[in-house]
Amino acid sequence: MSGRVHELFAAQAARTPGTTALVCGAERLTYAELDARSSALAHDLAGVAGGVVGVRMERGTGLVIALLAVLKAGAGYMVLDPEFPDERLRGMVSDTGAAAVLSPEGVERLQDAARHDGVACVMFTSGSTGRPKGVAAPHLAITATVTGQAYVPFEAVWLQCSPVSWDAFALELWGPLLSGGTCVLYPGRRPDPVVLARLIAEHGVTSMYLSSSLFNVLVDECPDALAGVRDLIVGGEALSPAHVARALARHAELRVSNGYGPVEGMVFLTTHPVTATDGPIPIGAPLRGKHVRVLDARLRPVADGEAGELYATGAGLALGYVGRPGLTAERFVADPFGAPGERMYRTGDLVRASGGVLEFVGRADEQVKVRGFRIEPAEVEAVLARHPSVGRACVIAREDLPGERRLVAYVVPRQGETAEGETLRGHMAAVLPDFMVPSAFVVLDALPLTGTGKLDRAALPAPSYGSAGSAAPRGAVEQALCELFAEVLRVPAVGVDDDFFALGGDSLTVARLLSRIHAELGAQVGVRALFETPTVAGIAEHVKPQAPGAGAQAPAAERRAGGMPLSFAQRRLWFLDRIDAGAAYNMPMLVRLSGPVDADALRGALEDVVARHEALRTVFTVHDGEPGQVVVPAGEARPGFAAVEVPAGELDARVAEAARHRFDLAAELPIHSVLFTTGSDEHALLLVMHHIATDGWSLPPFMRDLSRAYRARLDGVPVAWPSLPIGYAEYAALHRERVDAVAETELAYWRKTLDRLPERLALPRGRPGTETAGAAGTVVRHVGAGLHARLAELGRRRGATLFMVLQAGLAVVLGKAGAGTDLPIGAPVAGRSTGPVDDLVGFFVNLLVLRTDLSGDPALGELVSRVRETDLEAFSHQEVPFERVVQELNPVRRPGRHPLVDVVLALQNNLRAELALPGVESRVEVVRTGSARFELLVDVTDDYGPGGAPAGIAVTLEYRLDAFGRPVMEWLADALVTVLEVMAATPDARVSAVVLPEAPAVPLVPEEQVMTSGEKAPSELERKIADVWAEVLGVPRVGAEDGFFALGGNSLAAVRVAARLTAQGLPVTTSQLFATPTVGELAAALDGATARTEPAIARLPRTPRTRTS
Repeated sequence: MSGRVHELFAAQAARTPGTTALVCGAERLTYAELDARSSALAHDLAGVAGGVVGVRMERGTGLVIALLAVLKAGAGYMVLDPEFPDERLRGMVSDTGAAAVLSPEGVERLQDAARHDGVACVMFTSGSTGRPKGVAAPHLAITATVTGQAYVPFEAVWLQCSPVSWDAFALELWGPLLSGGTCVLYPGRRPDPVVLARLIAEHGVTSMYLSSSLFNVLVDECPDALAGVRDLIVGGEALSPAHVARALARHAELRVSNGYGPVEGMVFLTTHPVTATDGPIPIGAPLRGKHVRVLDARLRPVADGEAGELYATGAGLALGYVGRPGLTAERFVADPFGAPGERMYRTGDLVRASGGVLEFVGRADEQVKVRGFRIEPAEVEAVLARHPSVGRACVIAREDLPGERRLVAYVVPRQGETAEGETLRGHMAAVLPDFMVPSAFVVLDALPLTGTGKLDRAALPAPSYGSAGSAAPRGAVEQALCELFAEVLRVPAVGVDDDFFALGGDSLTVARLLSRIHAELGAQVGVRALFETPTVAGIAEHVKPQAPGAGAQAPAAERRAGGMPLSFAQRRLWFLDRIDAGAAYNMPMLVRLSGPVDADALRGALEDVVARHEALRTVFTVHDGEPGQVVVPAGEARPGFAAVEVPAGELDARVAEAARHRFDLAAELPIHSVLFTTGSDEHALLLVMHHIATDGWSLPPFMRDLSRAYRARLDGVPVAWPSLPIGYAEYAALHRERVDAVAETELAYWRKTLDRLPERLALPRGRPGTETAGAAGTVVRHVGAGLHARLAELGRRRGATLFMVLQAGLAVVLGKAGAGTDLPIGAPVAGRSTGPVDDLVGFFVNLLVLRTDLSGDPALGELVSRVRETDLEAFSHQEVPFERVVQELNPVRRPGRHPLVDVVLALQNNLRAELALPGVESRVEVVRTGSARFELLVDVTDDYGPGGAPAGIAVTLEYRLDAFGRPVMEWLADALVTVLEVMAATPDARVSAVVLPEAPAVPLVPEEQVMTSGEKAPSELERKIADVWAEVLGVPRVGAEDGFFALGGNSLAAVRVAARLTAQGLPVTTSQLFATPTVGELAAALDGATARTEPAIARLPRTPRTRTS
């Protein structure tokens, strides 16, 4: 059937105007109504023809109306699934150059729209680099798939239950609407077997599509659900013969088709009618109008029965990938067997043809190499599935121990059967060569599925591997260390000769291990010692035998007027809050909850957790200019909590607003939470904590405690807590003792290391925006699993962590961007080496200045080794707090500038924070506040799959909008990925040989003038200010042009000056000292304020705010 999608729909609406076209819950639309409403909306979309329009709506009649309207307006649609993270949605809109975004709030027209003539829809699918790719499909791709095919009968009732972002959505929607049928829209997001069964029966569903995994679940859990269904097409993964046989035996009238096809071929290229069979199910023959070829690596047809790569041609092919011409040229190649200009698509799938029917063999890029042999896991799975005890199975290659790659089989027994590993091993050994027999068999109740119903390979558990070949512990110290290594690395057992880093250790687990050793054995083991002898046997040499639990004992926290002393980390955050009580140091976290949530139990659980952790029930006071912390009694602590109902479409805006909550640290607890309810059993819990009370390490224990407390509240029993050895205030006292003991030595190290540190990195700035000072922009890039693994391997060869490799890469980018060869980079460290504080919620983070040296044009691998040596020395001197280092060095201070470093690199490799509530699905998301802590923060999150295999890296550049233009940050992010690729591929290449992407033409940052004068303040007001400065700073004379920080001022001195001037009738805040850092400027601001009888701070120019981590 020829014609565009909306034209074919209009023709159908004219033929059957009164037939029901759409059903969603109680709402029904006829063809005439759907046609009229979409035409009216298309009128409002005038001007978008030839472009792409993003449609961000939940599944419902409004979504379908919108899609039809976009097509009628002459544009292509792109479904923006509201369930996707905002960052991904922004990337989709940016990649396509969308002309507009259509949402329940209306139409938002966008600038610089790209042309996409002939495109009907754009669908995004995962990319191997971690960056999703947009597949642009023409109208013919849709119509060739959903019209004139046997699996789309006329006037059928279809159930649409696939995610709206899938290509299968087009089949389930346009299939019925272009053939006079009815489309029943699934009312939720995640298909539930019970709900599916009810909808099928209630609406008389006759046709539907299911993913293979969801089909298996439906057959297992609701075997009668398919009663009445006539045509079922299943795809997405290999189809289980056993499940098909059971379904056909129960429903004689059911016709099942196995569908195969990538997104680039629009849902299906081939189908195969399935009958009850014990063998693998073919993927069948090409659809009408679509063609396939099976070719070898040299694009020659293979013989019948031989495996080759499948290429797709004919109607239904996508136009390519939007904005990715290189990738399009790689995957859509000229058809050597077709007419000039015809193309074919490389699927990457290996198939075998027999009598015109295709059999799927596996992925060309999923062959695994085990013990030197190339293996197709799908072939092994097929043999395993033939055993009578096996219901479902999958086989993957795992590397749970570095260098030991093994095949692992996962089996779900057939109902009433018992699957035994040894029996299955014998079955497979009789058919397969020994190298194809899995090393381990894991029996599961069910294979894990993703939220979209596909097999979740990343969630498959590791088999139980022991520590073979490593000597047993000799004595109590080695026994204790073996247990601590295993605990921190989360492995079953560790031998005395096992390498800590080979077992998955990284910079964070180093900190955890050293903290646990100190807490349990009372030994202070240095970071360098662990790097140089990373085994139990080696570390045992640094530990004197002591009783377990013989760690340092915390002194009683000093009680005094105004509260107990702050920790060094708290003092830093408290001062920054005094400068600007904004949201930059909020730590918001959103937990999406699907299921019944008891708001009262949740409120009580939060109170229980706050009662357990002192830092969450602490307020901060000032006494004689000195800050102190007051711990609110547990029975009186009431954290902020609200439970509100909001429409789903308003949730993002409400979350963003609540995440920017401004804490009054002197009067309220540093935790605030809101439970948003968006529908029946759909909730979102927003937890906002001030950084002064928590850090990244604290989040997993916080969530564990909240889960435990909620369960106790539901059961109506007091929560049973494991004991916490010390509270945060006791830790602060213990840490002060520790710092006092090492301060002289460590400060001497930092004075020498940071001598003649560059005052500012000369980076390209672009055209910074005029946004509020401190407002943040973000740019995100993804590093794929392959590059992640190669970077980790580069680190292993150099005895370095992934962080060190990333630091070296960042230094290369900064150096080649114009910052020179001496590069100070800030790095947050856990700061938990003092006392047993692993499970304590609180703020412990310290900031180190890592000075990276690019001089001499080193090779990239050599640079990693340099960075390793620099970092190990810095990590060995991390006890002294950053603010003491700043005070010691007394650098020139600038408004809006972080002292000592402009750029900070942070690797977010903390344990995952998860909330486990009974009967509730949860998903934790990070929420950004829109405020920047540093001029440039390079925030890196590494991800790992089964057995700890590298699964990719997300790199987020968070930058101050008033410091950098976005084009510069986009370029910097691309440059970093480029450098990392070069480092992994050619570590012997010199820094000078690295070529970055072409940089935007932008000016460098202008040099700033430092004011140092000694003239006497001429006015009375200036004299008062100068006298207070001289008294507080201990200098004999202060002039009108002298700078507060240039004279030796610091954060504590600023608080004292503000307090004393206020006491003399001159209300001054610490933020004013940063905004107007000379006597003359401060006096002018105060004098002007008095003349206009307004608060001085209200009229001061908005300047960048100083931030510290």
